[in-house]
Amino acid sequence: MDYKNLISNGKSVREFKNKEIKEKYFKEIEDYIKNNKKLLPEINIECEVFSKEESYEKLKNIAGYNGHMIEAPHYLILLSDKEQGYIENSGYIGERIILKARDLEIDSCWVTFTDSNLIKEKLGILSDKEVTAIIALGYGENKNAKSKRALDRLGIEEIVYMNEWGNNANIDELDERGLLDAFSYARMAPSVLNRQPWRFIVDGGKVI
Repeated sequence: MDYKNLISNGKSVREFKNKEIKEKYFKEIEDYIKNNKKLLPEINIECEVFSKEESYEKLKNIAGYNGHMIEAPHYLILLSDKEQGYIENSGYIGERIILKARDLEIDSCWVTFTDSNLIKEKLGILSDKEVTAIIALGYGENKNAKSKRALDRLGIEEIVYMNEWGNNANIDELDERGLLDAFSYARMAPSVLNRQPWRFIVDGGKVI
């Protein structure tokens, strides 16, 4: 997988074609999750996929994006044991799922929700794990649309500080330290409503 290319060309799709994804692709995504790096591998996770017919109407009033449920051919539900760091771990895994789907030319969108137990009840999920992510999957209506992700984001100088908070980074200095490339891709990470709440500080030999 060419991660740099996948990150650079990423976009969140909210309008999907009425076209199902072949089962072999879900098997490939499932194998990828099992066999690849996790942030906290000791935390047990589960992954279930539902079709639109099985889930859209049930999720319509309890999940969505900014209050609007995304209508997609499939929904991937990620569940996790509740242990320290489980939310961050699920976010890490979820974004890897999205990158793998993108590598298979499958589009996606994070779907927000607030009540894990209600999601499990509506979808008939029998698990003691907590729902930590819902990802809509399918094929976008406009496949030729260019990603505006880079244009919509804060500049590196606005999210990276040098040595102390508030001391904005200098692009040339980051380049000299071999960090510019890493921060260029880090700023592309998704966030709710594209708020970009993260900040980095280069503190000596560490990035925090």
